[in-house]
Amino acid sequence: GVRLNAAVTPELLLQIFYPNTPLHDGAVIIADNRIVAGACVMPLSASGILTKSPERQMGLRHRAALGTSEATDAITVVVSEETGSISIAHSGRMIRRLDSERLENILLAFYRPVDGAASRVRISDWLRSLFTGDQRIK
Repeated sequence: GVRLNAAVTPELLLQIFYPNTPLHDGAVIIADNRIVAGACVMPLSASGILTKSPERQMGLRHRAALGTSEATDAITVVVSEETGSISIAHSGRMIRRLDSERLENILLAFYRPVDGAASRVRISDWLRSLFTGDQRIK
């Protein structure tokens, strides 16, 4: 990838992912509210789950998002270049076809400042709800 050190802004993300620009292909890595790298090649999923699920039709971008979530503690957000559909992956699990409100709720559950133990409870509850379909936690 290409090292960067820039504030995350909608304008910068749109520019990075604009087709045929130097940073268009690959992932952007965001840490501490900064874009730290662009055009990054990420690990592909090696779990075999893709061959056993309806998600086996996923392209390389989605396979890399899932693989990154399997290999790291990262939350990966992927937007289909073909359809514009938003997906999120964490700990080797992926939820697809999110609208912007649901994506925002998921990301806020991870990144909303809360105190110590309450944070652990909230995130564990959220993870449970995310993959069981319980929509009560937002």
